Amino acid sequence: MTEQRPERPTAEHEATAAQWAAFLEARTKEELEAAGALAPHGWWELTEPGARRFGVQGMGGRVFAPILTGSGHFVDQATAMHIVRNQPQRTRDDLLAKLMLVNLLKIQAAEDGAPLVGPLLMIVRQFSDPFIDHPDHPEYVTPEES
Repeated sequence: MTEQRPERPTAEHEATAAQWAAFLEARTKEELEAAGALAPHGWWELTEPGARRFGVQGMGGRVFAPILTGSGHFVDQATAMHIVRNQPQRTRDDLLAKLMLVNLLKIQAAEDGAPLVGPLLMIVRQFSDPFIDHPDHPEYVTPEES
């Protein structure tokens, strides 16, 4: 695992709104697939504090993600809460909203002088930041590749 987030590359050209939309759409669909693979666990909950195995449990009470950070109970509980807040169904809903945003950017980019392209592009670029190290990131692509 990387200690630091990769540096943003120095762009030789400005990627188009269509390139940004395609990039985020592809990454979002990958994330949706990953979230779908976790769906069989059902709705996630925390085990009771002080339980024999502290962690995240699915329907039926099966602990599938024990949390032992080595930094104590409070850090373990905060870590487990973060995992629970990002469970598959909630993540899926967030990802579907991103796809709606990408589709809106595509529609706006296809229209000449559409006023929302700039603001939508800023949002799509921000949502693309977690994927800065992906080789298809629009800031890595040279004009010949596009």
